[in-house]
Amino acid sequence: MSTPDSDRDSGEFESEESDGTRAQSEVAAAIARYLRSNGDSSQYRSTAESVLSKFETWLRRRGKDTFDAFEDEGEQLLRRYSDRLAQRVEADGISASSAQTYYNVISGFLGFCVRDGALTRNPALADRAREPLPRDDEDHSQQFWTREVRRKLVQHTNDAAYEAIESDGMDARQEVRDRALVHVLAYTGVRGAEVFRVSGDNREGRQGLTWARVDTDAWTFRVWGKAQEWEDVSVPKQAREALRRWRTVLDPPSAEWPVFPTAHAPSKYAAVRDALGTDDANARLDGAEVDDVLRDEDVAPPAITTEGARRVLERIADTAGVDIDGKPPLPHGARRGLGDELFRTDRGLAQDVLRHKSLSTTKEAYSHIDASERGEAVSDVLDE
Repeated sequence: MSTPDSDRDSGEFESEESDGTRAQSEVAAAIARYLRSNGDSSQYRSTAESVLSKFETWLRRRGKDTFDAFEDEGEQLLRRYSDRLAQRVEADGISASSAQTYYNVISGFLGFCVRDGALTRNPALADRAREPLPRDDEDHSQQFWTREVRRKLVQHTNDAAYEAIESDGMDARQEVRDRALVHVLAYTGVRGAEVFRVSGDNREGRQGLTWARVDTDAWTFRVWGKAQEWEDVSVPKQAREALRRWRTVLDPPSAEWPVFPTAHAPSKYAAVRDALGTDDANARLDGAEVDDVLRDEDVAPPAITTEGARRVLERIADTAGVDIDGKPPLPHGARRGLGDELFRTDRGLAQDVLRHKSLSTTKEAYSHIDASERGEAVSDVLDE
């Protein structure tokens, strides 16, 4: 069982009181009891500790870290968390099987709480709570962009950007941004969670790609990879002009500016208030555009979220008349499509571009190609 990402110190299940002291919530205390009672499997304890730490943090931030909350709305809470796990799968942050594993850990903990007398029932067992989770078998059949899908999306965003620039010049932000977003996804093999902001994950590498990590001399950019380490992503020539033009139009005032800033106004206002304080921010924003204040005060806005990027791509695909089996293209489909095409030509290149630790990982991801080619080879032998 793999150990999931950890965004806090091991064993820290406490919330902060207004006086600065640390007080353990009901759920946190139950987690500690559960971990102590879980036998001698250090691997399971390590996984469970990390999974339940994230779950407790998620509950606490919503004021739902009590057993009363579980009794009143447990199924809805678990359904929302299932949807969060599904979004991480869509963003290529975790696999579908990992999402199932994490949910089962939570279900096991809540079952313990029933036996411990803290809950009357386990809401994680309800079908409606589990419904948003992706199935394990979807890992091998998830959507991928064909060459034709990629070509249509790239051509559409090229045409839209050129027309907008001719009409609006440096004000053609949305169209030029859309072009860069599609080109980065289509040609680099990057995961959505590596370049867009992951909601609820406060680690540096999950706050969206910044210009500080883009090297336009070497044409690479650095991301926090799935292996929990910094990795360099190559930018092929097909994506460079779109990224270069977007930087010119965006004109970021500092290297800490995200490559793909959010267009969500409340998030931008919140960034100003967090940086300047509520009173100073309100005075500064009075009668001013929030984008102007962000630039004048050198306050970087948040990056677009993985969910926001998915909606942008849906809009682009709808306008371009592009779908995959009747559904809009998804960001992670670009990585899988590129990997599929590279794997058919050069296994080693596919491994390098996808940044897999071993060729066996790449071969497992594209085992259908190996199987198909073996079938052709067998047919050739039998025809001789």
